[in-house]
Amino acid sequence: MLAVTGAAWAEEPANALTSFQQNAAKRSAEWSTLAANLEQRVARLLPCDPRIRSAVEEVSRASEARIVALTTYWMAVSGKSKNQADAIRRLMTQEEARKDEWTNDRIEAEQERAAVAEKNGFLAVSANRLPALAGAQQALTATAQAMRQIEMQIQERETTGDQFVGELRDLLTASQARQGAIEAQLKYISIEGTRWSAYYAARLSRAQTECAVTNAGPSVSAPPSPARRAPATTGDKK
Repeated sequence: MLAVTGAAWAEEPANALTSFQQNAAKRSAEWSTLAANLEQRVARLLPCDPRIRSAVEEVSRASEARIVALTTYWMAVSGKSKNQADAIRRLMTQEEARKDEWTNDRIEAEQERAAVAEKNGFLAVSANRLPALAGAQQALTATAQAMRQIEMQIQERETTGDQFVGELRDLLTASQARQGAIEAQLKYISIEGTRWSAYYAARLSRAQTECAVTNAGPSVSAPPSPARRAPATTGDKK
């Protein structure tokens, strides 16, 4: 469910993220103000005053609105983060394929240059015996030098490619760590929302209990009737 929702948020425009962040900050400030003043507001009220329930429910609704706003914002952040990580993976796959091509190009260039250098060596020996081959030997030497330059360029491109792929790999690792932190934040928000919901439910229950106890009052029983004395008899008179 989290992955599906995150993918949906990834499609949100960039300015939506700012809007979500501002809304989360606003809802958090509203809840913080109401929560800080809750006990002070109800302390002046009698236990059965309906305003106690209204005050607790108002703070509870503000808490829920805050959790929803925070979840919305962090889900948008998660979607954007996953989108960026996917883009890094695609680019890294492309660059790794290019790096393999450049490695193959370097190996082929090394082999071709080595073959030309070998032929040039043979031609140089022959040119010592046949001066007419000197021009051909000089041309082959120039070709070998040009191929060496090409080989060096390929090597430089391969080295740069290795560095770039390494940087992309580090960036992907950092992106994955960031995604883990975002998911941990979402989990924390969910747990916090559950705890605050339970707290306000308990606070309402407490208010109801206090009202019930106040209405019931102490149990008072009727005082016992005094014992009635029996009428005096003649024998009792002195």
